[in-house]
Amino acid sequence: MRYFSNIIIMFKRISLILSVLVLFVIVRVVPAYLGQPTAEALANISPFAALALCGGMMLPIRTAVILTFGTFIISDILLNLNYGQPIINYHSFFLLVLFSLIFTCGYLLRKRKKVSVLLGSTIVSSILFYILMNSVSFFMDPNYSKNITGWIQANTTGLPEYPPAWLFGIRTLLSNSIFALIFYFALSPKSDTLIEEHDLPQTT
Repeated sequence: MRYFSNIIIMFKRISLILSVLVLFVIVRVVPAYLGQPTAEALANISPFAALALCGGMMLPIRTAVILTFGTFIISDILLNLNYGQPIINYHSFFLLVLFSLIFTCGYLLRKRKKVSVLLGSTIVSSILFYILMNSVSFFMDPNYSKNITGWIQANTTGLPEYPPAWLFGIRTLLSNSIFALIFYFALSPKSDTLIEEHDLPQTT
C-alpha cells in the first residue's frame, strides 16, 4: 500500500508541474499566434522573468529548473517557428542567458525570502534586462547608428516604426513586479504540493 501511495503522490506532483508548464507556454505563445496587433499589445507582459526569480528563490531546484527552462525552451521553439526564425538564434540564446542569470540571482537569495528583497531584486533585474536586451538590438539592428546616440535611441524611443522602447520597459517592470508578488504569495504556504520536497520513504 505504501508503494502505491508513493506512486500517487509522485503522479500528482508531476501532473501539477506539467500543468503549470503548459499554462506558461500558452501564456507566452498564444498572443503571437493571434496576430501582430495582439502580440504588440501584450509585448513584454510575461511571467517568465518573475518565474525565474521566484523559482530560483522558492521552489525545489529540480522543479524550478523544469518550469523555468522547460517553459522557455518549448515556448521559444514555437515562437521561432511562428515567426519563421531559426530555432536557435542569437536572440533566443541571449534570452536564455538572461533568464539563467535571473534564476541564479533567485537561488542566491533562497535564505532571504522577504517581499522587500523580492521586489528589490525584481526591479534591479527588470532594469538590467531592459538595458541589456535593447543593447543587443542596438548592436544587431543595422537601423541604429553605431554610436552613443544610437544606443540612447535604442533604450528610449526605439525605431520609428515601432512603439517606443520605454513603453516596453515600463510594461516589463510592472508585469515582472505583479507576477513576482503573485508567485511569492502563491508559493509561500508550506502545504503547497508544488514547493514541498517530499522525501518519499523507501520501499522494499
